[in-house]
Amino acid sequence: MKKTLTIISVIVLALIAALTCAAISYSKSADYESSTFPDNTTVNGIDCSGLTYGQAEAKISDAWNNRYIIVAGGLNESLASFTDFGYTYDLMAQLKKIKKHYLVLAAANHYIRSPLNVNIPMIVADYDEAFKEKVTTADFLNRKGATVSKDAYVDTSDPDFPIVPEVYGTETDTERFFADLTHCIQTGDINFIFDERKYYSMPEVTADDPDLKKYQKYCRDFLAQKITYELGEETFTLTTEQLDQLLQDDMSGEPDQEAVADYVAQLSEQYDNIGIERNFTSLSGRQVTVKGGTYGWKIDQEKETEQLMTDLSSHKDVTREPVFSKSGYGPYSRALGNTYIDVDVSHQVVKFYKEGELCFTSNCVTGCKATGTTTNIGTFYILNKARNVILRGNNADGSEYASPVKYWLGVNWSGEGFHDADWRSSFGGNIWLTNGSHGCINMPPGRMGELYQKAEEGIPVVVHY
Repeated sequence: MKKTLTIISVIVLALIAALTCAAISYSKSADYESSTFPDNTTVNGIDCSGLTYGQAEAKISDAWNNRYIIVAGGLNESLASFTDFGYTYDLMAQLKKIKKHYLVLAAANHYIRSPLNVNIPMIVADYDEAFKEKVTTADFLNRKGATVSKDAYVDTSDPDFPIVPEVYGTETDTERFFADLTHCIQTGDINFIFDERKYYSMPEVTADDPDLKKYQKYCRDFLAQKITYELGEETFTLTTEQLDQLLQDDMSGEPDQEAVADYVAQLSEQYDNIGIERNFTSLSGRQVTVKGGTYGWKIDQEKETEQLMTDLSSHKDVTREPVFSKSGYGPYSRALGNTYIDVDVSHQVVKFYKEGELCFTSNCVTGCKATGTTTNIGTFYILNKARNVILRGNNADGSEYASPVKYWLGVNWSGEGFHDADWRSSFGGNIWLTNGSHGCINMPPGRMGELYQKAEEGIPVVVHY
């Protein structure tokens, strides 16, 4: 018995020694160093005899993509079959290492022409979009009447901010199915058992999610605040979503200065109205379109940002106007309101409406058209009032003038305004075309005092054709 075991051991050792010598010898051969597979070589069941690594990769990939994979239901009923996979496989590194990893088999193939049969993983590097579309739109994955799963969420429309529970639907998660099908193809399993319940799209957020409960507390602590802007008839309150955007992302409740500044800039863009085009029917019944001027409201963005930061930090309800750097007459409005002075250049008439009633009307003479010193068109306001002043300037010929007037109502910073003009004997008509003013609105001396008494600083003045 001992003699038999000794003989077997000697044979085994001799065989191992022979195989080792053969393997070492093969590893130094040109066939080992070659980038071509020897005859009688199969990889994953595909004959690769005499092929280069690149040729082998292409042949194996094509053959693998032309296989069929059958999808069956729980009762083994056929649901679908797919072929022409169109995958790209990452095989090159593995193919280059076959002779090294299967050195003994490769040496045997070299010396005694025995088969070199190996299997390597079919690692998917990329997929074909058309194939994915074919899979994910298959009828069995898109059942009629399937319901969508919904995440739990905080209902910010409810002042108590309750958590609305998640909803479990029956809609298929086609992305997950495609990933599993790809894995099946990759491993070479041509049968796929489909259990639809395994692929229901599940809610990602549930009612007991700690982060959701943390967000609920944040909402209750900081998003219940009411910040209301009063802009005449356009009063509005910031929504919970807007408040959330104005606070820092860490749920500390502290305002985000950059976000607040951006919001105020948007507010200013929406509500600033100095010099905007105004289309309105005047109280005299004329349709007027006028653009430009100095009248209106303008938000002071820097100060409004500071104030809104303070309001948000207080976490208390606030109702106020924006901080304006310039304000019009009365409450905020995009329109002129019902108190304003109307200067109709075409008809050379001044009318003053107060609270909707015509309280003053007079002919006038505006800037001279012939010399180009026409009165500026636009919506302005009474800048100042003064008595017994001297108006100074230059005539068209370059000479200076100094005209004393009893009443002055400044309209704009260009030096234009209403004043009495006792050097004129008539007003209205077409005088302004050839003998108009230097830009001011000349008024009859007998009427200017009345306008002066009735007008207040800040009242709008609309000058139009």
